[in-house]
Order: sequence, then C-alpha cells, then structure tokens
Amino acid sequence: MSCIFMEDEGMSIFGGLSEQNLADSVIDPKRLFRALPRPQGSPFQFPHDIQTEVWDKWFPRRDEPDLVVKMNTGSGKTVIGLVICRSALNEGVGPVAYLVPNLQLKEQVSSTATLLGIDWVGEPSDPRFQSGEALLIDTVHTIFHGRTRFGLRGDTRQPLELGSVVIDDAHACIPAIEGQYSFTIDSTAAAYRQLRELFADVLTEQSVVGAANLISGEGSQAVPVPYWSWHERLQPAAHILTQHAANSAATPEVKFKWPLIADQLRICDVAFGPSKVQIRLPHPDLAAVASFTNAKRRVYMTATLADDSVLTTSLGVAARCVTEPVTPGSASDLGDRLILTPTATTAAITASDVRKQADTWAKQHNVVVIVPSRHRAKAWEEVTNEIHDKESVQTAIQRLRSGHVGLVVLVARYDGVDLPGPACRVLILDGLPDSYDPLELVEAVAVGGTEEMRSRQMQRIEQGMGRGVRSVDDYCAVLLLDPRLVDRLHQSASRAQLSPATRAQYELSRRFARGGHGKGIDFVREAVAAFLRRDPEWVNASKAAVEGLQYERPDDVPAIDEADREAFTLALAGRFEEAKSVLDNAITAMENAPVRGWYKQRGASYLDLINPVKARDLQRSARLDNNYLLKLAAETRPPRITALGDQATAAAAYMTEIFSTPRNLELGVEAMLSQLTPSPERGSYRGFEDGVLRLGQLLGLASSRPDQQTGVGPDNLWALGNDRYFVMEAKSESVATQVSRDNLEQLSHSIDWFDDAYSEPRHTAVPILIHPSRQPMWDARPRQGARVMTFDKLTQLREAVRRFATALLSNSDYERSGEVGKNLVQFGLIASQLEQRWTEEFLPPARR
Repeated sequence: MSCIFMEDEGMSIFGGLSEQNLADSVIDPKRLFRALPRPQGSPFQFPHDIQTEVWDKWFPRRDEPDLVVKMNTGSGKTVIGLVICRSALNEGVGPVAYLVPNLQLKEQVSSTATLLGIDWVGEPSDPRFQSGEALLIDTVHTIFHGRTRFGLRGDTRQPLELGSVVIDDAHACIPAIEGQYSFTIDSTAAAYRQLRELFADVLTEQSVVGAANLISGEGSQAVPVPYWSWHERLQPAAHILTQHAANSAATPEVKFKWPLIADQLRICDVAFGPSKVQIRLPHPDLAAVASFTNAKRRVYMTATLADDSVLTTSLGVAARCVTEPVTPGSASDLGDRLILTPTATTAAITASDVRKQADTWAKQHNVVVIVPSRHRAKAWEEVTNEIHDKESVQTAIQRLRSGHVGLVVLVARYDGVDLPGPACRVLILDGLPDSYDPLELVEAVAVGGTEEMRSRQMQRIEQGMGRGVRSVDDYCAVLLLDPRLVDRLHQSASRAQLSPATRAQYELSRRFARGGHGKGIDFVREAVAAFLRRDPEWVNASKAAVEGLQYERPDDVPAIDEADREAFTLALAGRFEEAKSVLDNAITAMENAPVRGWYKQRGASYLDLINPVKARDLQRSARLDNNYLLKLAAETRPPRITALGDQATAAAAYMTEIFSTPRNLELGVEAMLSQLTPSPERGSYRGFEDGVLRLGQLLGLASSRPDQQTGVGPDNLWALGNDRYFVMEAKSESVATQVSRDNLEQLSHSIDWFDDAYSEPRHTAVPILIHPSRQPMWDARPRQGARVMTFDKLTQLREAVRRFATALLSNSDYERSGEVGKNLVQFGLIASQLEQRWTEEFLPPARR
C-alpha cells in the first residue's frame, strides 16, 4: 500500500468543491450567459439586446411543451438556443438535444457552443449526454431514423430519454424529417419492376404515356398509384417490399427509412417515376419515436417567414404555439441587403452579362451562386470550376469562411448554409428551387398553381436570400437572376409572404432600381460597388427602411392544416371514418377549388379503407373541383375546348385579367418564355407544358393539357378557330438529333384520341411534335399531315412573343383588342399564320 501526500499540506485535494459553479446551476438565461466559462478571445462577451429580450420572454413560458421562437435570419438564434439548452440542463430537464438540418450546421453550432463555454457532445451514445452533464448537438436524423438509439414504437431495446429538444432552423429540418418517412426503390432493383408489373393496369389508367415511359425509362413524368388500387393489392405489394428490405438490409435507404413506414403501409402514398418508385407517409409519424413526443420541452427556432402552419401539419405543433411565438419587440435585427433583379430591370442586361460581372466581382470578393440543379450550374462553368453539391459543399463553405475563394456555385442549398461576413459579399439566386421526387411531382401537377404552393416557394426564396447575412452588422448584395423568380416577387401577394424586414429591403431596392430602366450592366456594377463600400446614402436609407419594424402577429393556422394533421393522427390509429369527418369539417369553408379537391381526395383515401363505395363518390366530387387528381377508370374524357371567338378580343381580355400593369405583363411574359425554354433537366417538362398552355391563352386561343387532366391524350391542345386544332406532343427534355419511332407513334396516338374525343367530321387537327430535330430515324414514319416545331423554330417564336408583348406595353395597348389584333398579325401570331410560320414538315426518314 502506498500513500500520496500533498506537497503543501495547507492545500486540500478537494479544494473548490465548496464553491458552487454558477454555470452549472443558474437557470435564468441572462445570468447564465454571464456565468459561462468562455475561452479567452471568444466573440461572445456580451449578449445582444434582442437576445436578452427573447430570453426574458422564453423564461416564464419555458414549461410549455411546445414553443416557437421566431427571429430574423442571422440575428443570434444559435446563441439563444444554446443558452436555453444549458438552462434546461441546469434545471434538470434533461437530457437535452440541439438538432440541426445538416452536418455543416452541426459543425457551426458546435463551434459556437465551444466559444460560449457550453459543454457538448456529438453522439447520443456519449454518457455525458445521457447523464445530463452535456448537451447533444447533432442533426435531426440522429433521432428520426429506423435504427435510432432513441427507440421506435415496439422496440425491445431500452430507448434513450429526452427532457428538452431545440430544433434550430426548423423550416430546413422539416424536409429532412419528412424525408425519413419516404422510402424509394431505384428502377434498377427487381422490386421496382415487380411493383410496376403489379400495378401496370392502373398506372396506364392514370397516364398512358407516363406508364409507357416507366418501362422505357424515358422522361421524368411521375405516375401515381391510386389509393384504392394500393389498398386492394397491399398484401402482394407488402410482400415485395419486405423481400426487398430483407435482401437490401445493409443499404441506408432500408436501414434508416423502411422501419419508420413499414407498419403504416396502408395509408402511404405511392408514385412511380422512370428512375424510382416512392412510398411515403402523408406526414411524419412522430409518435413512432416516443422519446421526442414524450420530451417535456420542445423549442422550434424559425426564421421570420409568413407561413408557419407547416409546423402544425408536419410536426404536430399546436396552432396556439404557432400563432403565439416568442419574438423580439423589433424586427429590424437583420443584416443589410441590396436586392436587385438585373435582367428584369432592363432588357439591356442578359444573364451572360451578370455571369461575366460576377466573375469580375469574384476577383476581390467571395461571390456565391445558388442554383436548383446540376443542369442549371452548367451555365456558370464558363466563369468558375467551383461547383459544389452535397458531396463537397461542406468543404467549400469552410474555405469561404476562412478567406477569399472567388466565385462558388452551390447546388440546391437554399437553406442550412451560413455564410457570414466576407464569406459571401455577393449572393446570386439563379433559378427557383424545385423538387423532383415522384410524389412531389404529382402534388405539383395537382396544386402547383395554388397559393399554398406559391407560399412554399416564397419561403424557399427568402431562405436563399438570407444565406449571406448572418448578423445585424453583416451586409450582402443579392441578385435574382431567374425571370420566374422575379415574376413571383413582383406580385404584391407574394411580397406579402416575406418577413417584414426582407420586404422593406426589397421595396427599397425596387425603388432604387427604377433608375436603372434602359441602362446596361454598368448600372448594376456601380450599384453593387457603392453598396459594398458602404455608401452612406444607401446605409442611411436602408437603416431608415427597417427602423421601427415590428414582428407581425402570425395569422391563425388555417383550419385545413390543423384538420390535416388531426386526420392523419386518427388514420394512424385506424380511426378512418373520424379522419375523413375531421377533414370534411374544414373543407366546407374552403374557397380554393383545386386545393379543396386535393383534401377531399385525402379524405377519400382514408375512407376507402372501410367504405370503398362512399370513397368513390367523394373522389368524383374531388375531381369536379380539380381534374388533375387521381382518375377513376370510367372518367377519362376531359371537357372539350372550343375557340374563344375573335382571337384579338380573347387575348386582350386574358391579358387585362391576368396583368394589372404593363410591368406585370412584361415580367409575366418573361417568366412564361423562361418556361418555354427546352431543358434536359429531369422534371422540367412540367413547366414547359404549362408554358405552352399559357402561351395559347396569351394569344387568345382556348388551351388545355389533356394528358395531365385525364392521363390520355396529347400534352397540349389549342383550339385555333374554324374547328381547327393543334394537337401537340412536347419533347422539351430531349437532346436527340433524330426523331424516334416512339415519339411519332405517341403523336399518332394523340391524333387517334382527338378523332375519338372530337368525332364530328368538321373538326380537324394538325399533329405537332416539339422536338430538337425534324429528321426521323430510319424506322420512324410521321403521320400524314404531321409537322414539327424544332427548338430553333421555338427560339424564333419566343422572340416574336417577346416583341409582341413589348409592343403592347405603351399606353397599356394590351387592353385594346384593336391594337392586340394588329400586333398578332405583325408578329406572325394570328391563328391562320401559326402553322406555316412556326412549324415545318418532317424530312424523309434517315437511311439505315
């Protein structure tokens, strides 16, 4: 045995234990912040006034099980959330988890915690987290996945407990959580083929062309499986899925997602695309992870976006929590932004001009471009090789935060990215954020033009604009490049969906940009240069624009959103009649017919599990509201369209109704022409076909999309007058140099459909294929009278339409049918000219 003696017997080995460590005991956030043992050089020496104000409002409400904290992007939410977590630990309401949407934000939050002097761990298995000594910082996936240590419903393992949870950047976390309740199988897997064959007949009923493309692997159209067919064939479908899961147990898709939906297959939505089939619960089944739903406190940190109802539908947050958030008194806690729309400010500026100018800015500043897809990023390859997706984005952001990099393109990073200070001085949004999963495509077709979908898009746009300002003292010039994006922001209803501070900055920037009409890229260059050198005139005007802004009290959560979540919860419990009734009560008051139909269909999907006859009646009612919903087998004939009378009068009436000002007409036409630009990007066909629909309406023609309405017929149909029609098939995603036999057979089938649907002898149709080439392959034979609109002809048509609209801007001539008629003739857009002017005959088939 040996003994250890202290050199200085006057010192106790237990010295200091009698002194209480305030950082481990204080629960008041302001006192706690002062007590934290921050390392030397930490930037967090004093809290901002706004942070202390939020803590003061949170503290007396801290025992509410759900709380929403809303603050401007970059106003110190992370510090607030971390101190709330430490307070909960000190109070004994642990273990505590701080959750973020991705690994990049996990790293940023972890760094902030270290600089604050807050103990944290990065793994739920760490005993310091489980014992409540340190908080867990991790992504939301650590809780919501099929093998979570926090335990699933029915799990035999002892689940980890949670006392408090903070979900940061909640609007970005929601898609991440929803994605865990969505299971996909790639088209190369045997299970995909087996499921496709199981539902082959009903897929054809929904879309003849779409079902054919599932076999050929062409295109990107999504085809839904009707809920009634899914229910009828659930047993063999479940067998296929279970076998697939057993054979692929090592893959992340199976390990982490399949267990979350396997027990609730009967209420899943299902859709096929050419590359994968998707099976998804309508909303996350949060109760499957009891540790989350049993936590005493859940705090949702959100940016100040207008529509927070998604917290109710996706995460089950009570409506009262959404409408009574914790907010600072002032909404002016936002970094400075100049928000410009160069190509919409003046026709003298092109997208190429902006890219070249961005390359120049990048010599001195970090310039970050956010694009929705790899395809959209290709246009930037002429000025940078720094193009990053999810595989390399984290490294790229670290480099941007460390120093000067130049021009960097980030693919689909509209949220979950922090680029403070010099990390981003110029931010360019080039394209609208889109989704391409099969079920998202199905929903976009059904309710894509509704206010609800526009609101979601505006949310993503604002999130994107916020990537470059991360504190009150930060500043960043923001350029919006996509005409559709600009058109969306130009609409007053869309601007109302922005947060107060963002809306004020955008309105100030619009007022300044009026001086740039008719000027070239020099106007933008000089404006950004002055902004970046902090021109006092701009700084003062910008401060005045946001001074005194208050956080707006959120609107009541729409009754349908509450009902949608409640109905889903009832359906999970097998109470299908009640689920349908809950939706009925909310649907009654809805005025938006397409969205009303969407929710009727949801109610019918629940009702079908106990009363298929009544469910079919409800589905028929849903299709009266929205004929882009699931099609019943006996109801595949769309309503006929007929010519609208005098073309010029119809065109003037349409423009007058849709565009309230000449400027709105100019931006609206540019957005439509952007849709009418062919692209090999998967899913872009939806926008293209919608553009063809809108072009017909702009020109005063009756216009429809039969295939989207019923699953049979052509992509687009125009009624030209005198009982003549254009029957159009669009191959806007094609890059082929020759026209295939399948393409021409599809066009021929569409004419057969027309002959059946418009059977009177007086009706005549011109078959038109929109395609890169007019050269058929050796085995392809065009139908008699068939014509082609090549992409070159389409380019010329777009320019003619642009000039047509421009000519009508002066004195609001677009409201006068006489002026509209003259210009329709002038630019070759009168119905009698369209065929000869913008289409061509096919060439003889190529030699074998």
